[in-house]
Amino acid sequence: MNRLQPLNDRSIMQEEVTENVKNSFQRLIPLCFSLLLLCLSCIPFKITFFDYARSAVGLVCVYYWLIHRPDIFNLFSVYLLGLVADILSAVPLGTNIFTYLILYILLLNLGRFFNGKPFVVTWYGFAILSLITLFCKWLMVSIYYSQFLPFAQILFGYLFVVAAYPILSLLNAFVQNYLIQDEV
Repeated sequence: MNRLQPLNDRSIMQEEVTENVKNSFQRLIPLCFSLLLLCLSCIPFKITFFDYARSAVGLVCVYYWLIHRPDIFNLFSVYLLGLVADILSAVPLGTNIFTYLILYILLLNLGRFFNGKPFVVTWYGFAILSLITLFCKWLMVSIYYSQFLPFAQILFGYLFVVAAYPILSLLNAFVQNYLIQDEV
């Protein structure tokens, strides 16, 4: 009987370690999926219309995960996603980080209002908050280049971001519902 006890302790310890590793990977799924979507959005197409998808993917991922799962998509995830977006895009380094951090700060204060609301309310919320963040991004890049950039291009990018929100949030919702298991 005494020899069986250590085996049971080892199996219990192995189960705990396995459970901890599984939970750690579960917590990384939103960040990894957001990075995957961001990298896929940077695939070059011959159509200039798809160039606006790069800013859409990052904003939608940050907004979606901070509304629905702020417990596993935190400030570090926002920073890392912004850093990768800066590296992959042609904007000055720190621009996307700044943009995503503004959205993060706005959602810290307003996120509770959008959580649990119908899709249309979260879509309108995204439209308002993305307008604010894209305006700040435009202002920052304009200051960097010491001239105002064409606002029509930013406006078109904004409209594309708002139009792409349902599709991108649907992909994120699929990942949330089928790949992320809540702890019991």
